[in-house]
Amino acid sequence: MTEFKQLDMFEQERDHIGTWSAREIWLRLDATTVKDFSEDSRVERKSAAKVHRLADVAEYYSMWSNTVDGGIIIFGLTDSGKVEGVAQSLTPENINRLESFHTELCPDARPEFRRIPIRIDGVSNFLISVFIPYRGFLVETGKGEAFIRRGSSKHKMTMEEKDDFRSTRHERSWEQRTAGLSYPSDFDSLIIQQLANNFRQIEDKADWSNEDVLVDRNLLFDENGKLVPTNALVLVASKSPRRLVPGARVRIQRFTGIEEGAGDSFRPIRDVYTEGPIPTILEKANQVIENLNYNVTWLNKDGKFQTTTEYPKWAWFEALVNALVHRSYSFSGSEITVKFFSDRLEIESPGGFVPPVNASNVYSQRASRNPHLCEALRHIGYTRMTREGTRRMKESMEAWHLPAPDFSQETIHGVSVRVTLRNDQQLRKRATDKDVAAYCGVDKWQTLKEHEVQLIGYAFNNGKIHVAEAERLTGRRWNTSKKDLERLVAMNLLLFQPGQYSRDPKAHYAIIKPSGDLLKP
Repeated sequence: MTEFKQLDMFEQERDHIGTWSAREIWLRLDATTVKDFSEDSRVERKSAAKVHRLADVAEYYSMWSNTVDGGIIIFGLTDSGKVEGVAQSLTPENINRLESFHTELCPDARPEFRRIPIRIDGVSNFLISVFIPYRGFLVETGKGEAFIRRGSSKHKMTMEEKDDFRSTRHERSWEQRTAGLSYPSDFDSLIIQQLANNFRQIEDKADWSNEDVLVDRNLLFDENGKLVPTNALVLVASKSPRRLVPGARVRIQRFTGIEEGAGDSFRPIRDVYTEGPIPTILEKANQVIENLNYNVTWLNKDGKFQTTTEYPKWAWFEALVNALVHRSYSFSGSEITVKFFSDRLEIESPGGFVPPVNASNVYSQRASRNPHLCEALRHIGYTRMTREGTRRMKESMEAWHLPAPDFSQETIHGVSVRVTLRNDQQLRKRATDKDVAAYCGVDKWQTLKEHEVQLIGYAFNNGKIHVAEAERLTGRRWNTSKKDLERLVAMNLLLFQPGQYSRDPKAHYAIIKPSGDLLKP
């Protein structure tokens, strides 16, 4: 009996209205459930009066049409959730207009309508529920404006966002547009030669010229006998990509704490830009990041010390390559940023995830915003399949007992994808002084609290420590600091050397040599 009850509870949990898709809500909505839905990423509530403001409604049609899974509008509900119905407010002509106005004000939307019978104060009434499905291409209003849902808000898309949306749905590809540069004079011949040589070897096309390869790979277009470069070739091999895309560069910063600060508090200890064609950016960025990726010493699962950098190279290098390949270059003024903090490394690139990829399926799904750019870099030797690259990042972090990379889509300052690598700072900063840990013995050292690690480290480096020094070091009171040091004495890590009287400043706690003698500073 218990098993049946548990199964029944599971089925009820799985069918909770919070798990319904927008279309499921639209199909299953009735008078008993309508009050349960507040405005969220699936639902928008509108009073009957809003039906008379159809230009505003058209913006919501565009929004849901551009939002994966679509959404619904319920007319006859106020913003506060009060059920008022539409029967007393709308004439048959108003309703007919509601069901047809999109052909003029948002012609690419495909709304579907349902009437939901309700009773208000014993009087029959109804709501109008409209489902607007996702269309898979950019849907604009009659004014040429486009909107998208972000959380529970309607967001008007900028020209760059609209352009990126079209590219990611392969409605129109930014990378395949022709560029205003001259081939071959504006391009790096060594990069092109490397790309073409590798292609000829892999594809067994020994008799093909460099231009044959570039045309075949959609990096050059032959327009009436004139070779015209694409934006993809500009990024891969032009001498100065920033002539066309000012944001085609990487900014690398290192901060001392966990925040970057602002204004007077914004003081990165290193702030470097790398630019040029993507292969050059990767070479330069690789050198800078390796110098900023500090060494740490930590205990592995066998209880032995291991010295590595904060983050494995395959994790941050794959993240950087992915950022350069899959970012949206439609956001031409925005650059990729690499930010080191004391507890994490963040790599952020302009543009959102490319459907069907999202933060939850990034290890299993594959999609490319710039497939021709990606393939060109693969022939140079930089890129792999998207899934293989992200899996390699995850595996390399796990090999060093670090958390898996965290992928997220940010919308605070325009849409972007952020990859966060965390360095397990709280444990690894304690392991940076191998000599102190060896003095204590690994077993004892692992049991010490953070302030005790500070005390024993100070004493080890100076040969001794006074209570007043311990007080200043940890910020704890004098009596508490003395108890801290006495605990280290009880653990046979320090030896107390008394003075001639109480609180004699000459009294101190000393490090002990292996022979039992005091270690002199």
